[in-house]
Amino acid sequence: MEYELYADVWFLTNFTMDGIALWIAGKIMKQRVNVKWLLLSSLLGTAGSMSLFLLMQDYIWYQFFVHFIVNPIMVWLCFRSREKRVFFCQWVITYLAVILLGGFLEWSMSNLGGGRYFCFFLAGAMVFLWLADQLLGDFRRQKDTIFDLLLVTQEGKLPVKGFFDTGNLLVDPMVGKPVHIIRKEILKEQVEKGKLLTRIIPFHSLGRENGLLETVTLEGMYIMKEGHPLYIEKPVLGLAEENLFQDDRCDVILNGKSMDN
Repeated sequence: MEYELYADVWFLTNFTMDGIALWIAGKIMKQRVNVKWLLLSSLLGTAGSMSLFLLMQDYIWYQFFVHFIVNPIMVWLCFRSREKRVFFCQWVITYLAVILLGGFLEWSMSNLGGGRYFCFFLAGAMVFLWLADQLLGDFRRQKDTIFDLLLVTQEGKLPVKGFFDTGNLLVDPMVGKPVHIIRKEILKEQVEKGKLLTRIIPFHSLGRENGLLETVTLEGMYIMKEGHPLYIEKPVLGLAEENLFQDDRCDVILNGKSMDN
């Protein structure tokens, strides 16, 4: 039995699916995905898969190399995570997204008109994954909540909005306290007046192995939970630029350990 391989269609299909799968993984794990790295990793992953397909005679070994070597490398290049558990979750989610997307496309193209409707099937698969992401988002929002906050400083009290982020587990290595992240502009005036003293702490995140974060320590912070407020004494807040915050819903990213107090 002979098969015709349209290399351009094959490459475009897999490149698109890899890119969408990586994007979905980033959305589900709430990790920012750099478009440049997403496209580069998708390109290299697709090129690697196609090269192996053309060079290898044994289909079983081809599947092994693609699933357990090429795809993991592609995921690592996109997210560059140093934590094994996080990387494993990224790989599994990407893998499942590829399977889901590939299965949908294969079924659609074989049962609903063939390859001439490829673009429509691809768009349909993207919409389906987007809807799935929205449903997962509803589940995540039950855990990640926005609270009214009251920051206590020497200059008075500042009302702000805080987003409780279970993914923010940064700890100040000097005092052992959780670090919350705040828009730099909110405390800029007090810092410039010398009312708040700044110091630098190290941190690492996806795509940045070693970084330095400017922090301040406030007098206190109230988290206005339902029923009763939670007071945190001497909270440590990292000063972040505006582009870290995705929208205007919040001014502070609360540490995932905030509610342990």
